[in-house]
Amino acid sequence: MKKGLFNIILLVLIVTNLVLTAIIGFAVVPAMKSSNAMVGKVAEAIDLEKEGQKQHTEDGKISIDNTDVFTFTDKFTVELNPGSDGKNHVAVFKLTLTLDTSNEDYEKYKKMLPDYEELMRTKISSIVSKYTETEAINNKEPILEEIKEILREMYNNSTFIYSVGFGDFMTQ
Repeated sequence: MKKGLFNIILLVLIVTNLVLTAIIGFAVVPAMKSSNAMVGKVAEAIDLEKEGQKQHTEDGKISIDNTDVFTFTDKFTVELNPGSDGKNHVAVFKLTLTLDTSNEDYEKYKKMLPDYEELMRTKISSIVSKYTETEAINNKEPILEEIKEILREMYNNSTFIYSVGFGDFMTQ
């Protein structure tokens, strides 16, 4: 009698296991497949985003492979604002633009740079001339940022001009 009762309980557990397995097979597995498909699409989108940003390093800088430079042909000679000493001072410097070749506007505007060099020189000179000799020496980074912004505005706010740099900056 005990063996018969034990067999019945075992049979009920086996049938219950089969029913639960069928429920899992027909209800949970399709839902998991759709969830996995959604997760796969999100992962794919993230990978695409990473692919698009590969030319940029993690800290937002562009890699050397994606840069080009434009150096103005002649040195700039800019008369600075008179300082506290009342004397007139002049800044002489070379200027180089670092261009982002991965930017969508690069091809369009790169060939325009030499044609608009004189206009850019005028805008750059007007920015630098606002500063006194001491301010120009001590605030090169803000001056370069201001130059970069005015040049970007000139090219329809395009960010193909990545940075601007002084070379041989001297005052007298």
